[in-house]
Amino acid sequence: MNIKHTFYACTLLALSMGSSLTSLQAARLQTDISQHSKPATIKVLLAKHTKDLVLEVKGRYQLYNPQDGVLISSESSGKRANFSLTEQGIKWGNLIPGASQIRIVPGDSQSSILVNGIQYKGCVEIYAEAGSFNIVNELDVENYLRSILTAEFPTALNKEVMEALTIIERTNVYYHLERNPNVFWHVDAKDVGYQGYALVFQNLHVDRAIEATRHMVLTYQNRPFASSWTKNCAGKTAEFASVFRKEVPAPAGVEAPLALKDREKAHWSFSLTKAELAKLAKVNDVQALDLYIDKNSNKVYAAKLKSKAKTQDLDFFKLQQIVGKNKLLSNDFTLALKGDTLVFSGYGEGHGVGLCVYSANVMAEHGDKVPKILSGFFPGTKLENMRAIASGEREIKKTQDSR
Repeated sequence: MNIKHTFYACTLLALSMGSSLTSLQAARLQTDISQHSKPATIKVLLAKHTKDLVLEVKGRYQLYNPQDGVLISSESSGKRANFSLTEQGIKWGNLIPGASQIRIVPGDSQSSILVNGIQYKGCVEIYAEAGSFNIVNELDVENYLRSILTAEFPTALNKEVMEALTIIERTNVYYHLERNPNVFWHVDAKDVGYQGYALVFQNLHVDRAIEATRHMVLTYQNRPFASSWTKNCAGKTAEFASVFRKEVPAPAGVEAPLALKDREKAHWSFSLTKAELAKLAKVNDVQALDLYIDKNSNKVYAAKLKSKAKTQDLDFFKLQQIVGKNKLLSNDFTLALKGDTLVFSGYGEGHGVGLCVYSANVMAEHGDKVPKILSGFFPGTKLENMRAIASGEREIKKTQDSR
């Protein structure tokens, strides 16, 4: 399925709906066109429990009830208005009687949807919950990849590395789709760095990587898996489960000799007094900070923050958020106490899981291609062409064993 079918990917607005009999009877035979012959799509949570919503559609569009796919109305021109819920139903400029959820489907590829001023491809679904709204954007996988990869890599990388990263991100998307096929949303926009379509400028190196690898994913034990990448593993990668603390099937961590060779070049350090850490962590005092270390990779996966009043268990990502991502660059670090000062000393950048971009760049400079780069960091996996996921079934054409 090519990009011209993008407009089939939906904007999910689920708001527990009861419809007026008159409007539903008139449209009973018309069902959601976006659900027919569509490509693989992902649902992204844009906002949860929000009360401020300005919704704009440019161009033709249809409104559907997401519960049964029945058409509510079809409009030939755009609309912009505040969105609210009343006792009589949804109000978007005019009242939609009895409705507490709607799905907006663009009428063609020229139509677009803006939520609070941000443009999104595909469809939007909104549903009401306890007086507020949850908003979900459903769009095709390839346009989703274009958005998140452009945000992560605004400047060009080596062609082989960019294609490898695209396959890794697509693999992770298909993992979420297979794992939870019928959920309201698969990922949270703030967790994955999804910023919609308006911020996606023409980015040739991303576009080329997506086209060159279209439908290509890695599989482990015959299925897509939770895959990731890190900027510089500093010599060794960790297994996904050990850092993310999720028991999911995924390849083991590996030695990365190219990154190990330049480990000292990737050294960093910084200091914090206990009082400074207490302020950052929003506690009255800090008695100690103990690290939990994965024995296979020597990566820190969690920490225990002790104060007089309580003890907090923090995963690495929460600790990094507290201390500052620009300071705590990676989870490959040690901690020393000098008086009342905590000294952090580490190597590399990122969470240390999956493909090491630093190593991949060196491999590509030496002439290595995508399959070899991927197999070096994901042992026991296969590179496959996965054309669709629908109703829990897959169409897979095996193309290459990367073991």
